Amino acid sequence: MATPEKPKTSEGYDTAQTLACERVLVTLLGAFGTLKDTIRLVGGLVPRYLTPASPPDVPAHAGTTDVDIVFNLQVIAEGEGYASLADQLKARGFVRYHRPGAKSPSSWQWECKLSGHESVIVDFLHDAAESAQEGKLLPIEGEKVSALGIRHAGVVHEWFREQRVTAELLDGAGSSTEVVRHADLTAFIILKAISFDQRGENKDAGDLVHVMRYAGTPTQIAEEIMVRYESSRHTAAILDALDRLETRFCDGDGVEGHLRNGPVAAARFQLGLDPDDDEERILAQRSVTGLVSDIVTRVRAGIAAGTGAG
Repeated sequence: MATPEKPKTSEGYDTAQTLACERVLVTLLGAFGTLKDTIRLVGGLVPRYLTPASPPDVPAHAGTTDVDIVFNLQVIAEGEGYASLADQLKARGFVRYHRPGAKSPSSWQWECKLSGHESVIVDFLHDAAESAQEGKLLPIEGEKVSALGIRHAGVVHEWFREQRVTAELLDGAGSSTEVVRHADLTAFIILKAISFDQRGENKDAGDLVHVMRYAGTPTQIAEEIMVRYESSRHTAAILDALDRLETRFCDGDGVEGHLRNGPVAAARFQLGLDPDDDEERILAQRSVTGLVSDIVTRVRAGIAAGTGAG
């Protein structure tokens, strides 16, 4: 499924756009009524909460231009405790996103125009429990609202953190505070590793590396992943993510890790595309490979030992 193209470097993102995404998120949660406790935030807004800015040790995350949320389809199927989602979205200024050149508007991507030149796209996602569901749309409300199947997205229904977020509502109804339930560290790494492996976007690599660098030390991050692994829940998702991280960021198959597309994408996102900065990007690529390899190695060792990450 085609999505709007994202900026290739961090310079394409700014605080104002990220704050606009928070406004959209808080407004959305209000629109979903009793469903909001089951909604999970994933994607590029999550690093803002996993790695709160604390300069100079933890720089501010680049931000995001969209909002990605995961529905719990089982809860939706079992209950009638919500009004028409499409009506609620439209009442708050959302319209189905119509990609340029597309024959019809999307049912899984909704757009909110904040001004004549500023808008935020919201992606509705669900867990692709079977491989056949991956990348496929599943109707939530007839043809009006649907969700895109994402591999292992279901981990966020169990592995999440809570963050109180206050923002101005889009309809001018004042400010509101909502509890945002977002992917925890392990869930975020799993989903971003899969996303980068599938799409190869600089932004996905940049988000992934930012969180792996600033959410804790390599030992702390590996230990947190091991706690999740030892719960015996979603172990296949963790192993899948490790495989993808190794393929995209680490030495192997006769290729040095820093020359893999993961470190290259992360360095380009962070430092830009100017040819004069090639040397600095190479250093950044080596740093990225070292970081990811360290964490992956610790987790692999912990799994092999059947204990902690060491």
